[in-house]
Amino acid sequence: MLYERIKKEFNNSSDLKYKKINDVNVIYLESLCSSNSINDFILMNLTIGKPYVFLKDIVSGPNVIYLTNEKQISEYLLNGFALVYDNNDMLVCEVKGDLYRSVSEPLAETSVNGPKDAFNENIIVNLGLIKRRIKTPNLVNNDYDLGRKTKTKVSLLYIKDIAKKKFIKKIDEKLKKIDIDGIVDIEILYNLLSSKHPLPTILKTERPDKVCSALLEGKIVLIADNSSYALIMPGFFVDFINPQGDNYVKAVNVNFLKLLRFTCLIVTMILPALYISIINYNSESIPLNLLISFQAARSGVPFPSAFEAFFMIILCAILRESDMRFPSNFGSSISILGALILGEAAVSANIASPIMIIIIGITFITGLVFNSGDMIDGLRYYRFLLLLMATILGLYGLVLGLFFVIIHLASIKTLGEPYLFPISPFEKNYLFKTVFKNNKDHQRSKVLTNNINKVKL
Repeated sequence: MLYERIKKEFNNSSDLKYKKINDVNVIYLESLCSSNSINDFILMNLTIGKPYVFLKDIVSGPNVIYLTNEKQISEYLLNGFALVYDNNDMLVCEVKGDLYRSVSEPLAETSVNGPKDAFNENIIVNLGLIKRRIKTPNLVNNDYDLGRKTKTKVSLLYIKDIAKKKFIKKIDEKLKKIDIDGIVDIEILYNLLSSKHPLPTILKTERPDKVCSALLEGKIVLIADNSSYALIMPGFFVDFINPQGDNYVKAVNVNFLKLLRFTCLIVTMILPALYISIINYNSESIPLNLLISFQAARSGVPFPSAFEAFFMIILCAILRESDMRFPSNFGSSISILGALILGEAAVSANIASPIMIIIIGITFITGLVFNSGDMIDGLRYYRFLLLLMATILGLYGLVLGLFFVIIHLASIKTLGEPYLFPISPFEKNYLFKTVFKNNKDHQRSKVLTNNINKVKL
């Protein structure tokens, strides 16, 4: 009997249900299916006893498929279908349960202006949020089932007449090479597809409008079932500094904010190293009154300034990590309280100087301007490198370290494209869409992409 074989295959799972009505058999997984849909589409018609020639005549539903291969039964059952069969026919009817939360506002990428909808864990809903904005048949989505055990549905999206074919080919090859037990979240794909560099080369977003903007620029997007985030490739350095909300603000106002972010980027990387190099090696480079103030603040501190800086940076990193792990209701309060108490206690005990508390505080505040956690974590490596170089060689070491950082960034490739695009190589249109903004940037999506494609590397 077919039911006995299925029951054995599912190891007598308690949610595997079987019903037989008028010589018609119905099998489904109760945990994945909607009871109302099963009653409306299948059981109601069977209990009436309506005469039929084919099962499809009495089984209604949005998606009814005839089966010719019994090996596909478990796959359909695990995807929210009900199996209906008699002595002649066998079909599956889609009766998925509503196991997903509704569309809500973005939590990680909040913005005063712009749309307020965000992705949820249903890939069909996420695809609908994208296709509601881009109404063209050239928007292609290729599906993959990844994970030997999970069979997670992953969609590769691009606009056929805009996206580079080499991008599509590279990502397609990478996806087909993935052979692991499970993809439980798109973060697994993010780690598998990312480069080994500290800075991120793939954008993660929960905003459909950001995904649509990327598609119109010729980029490739990945969405996965059971994940509320999408991946955008390639991700250039400037893409991680400029949030989607900039597109909804006047150019004259947002360009000041963009300049401010780039200033924060420089400050968060070099400020501790600059302070150490001035205090230890190049004290003649600052006014005498300011130097006296610095030295007076450090009086009584028994540790070298470099050790003091490393200690405070590590302490702030611990506080940030604890803030992320605590529940959101009281995590920030505990981290702020911890910073105040520890900072005050460190100054009172002459373990750290007040000026060092200010320097490290400014460093971390400017780092939090960026909404990409991977970008913040990546900048930490360069901060430690510059601090180490400044501790050894002073300002000369800081300059050498900056040269190393620039050379390293220039060497990074994302899907074969330079990471520092559009600055290196220079491309005017994309520069005025990301680094700076003018009032006509929304009118040149396709022109922008064609210009990217023509850049000679």
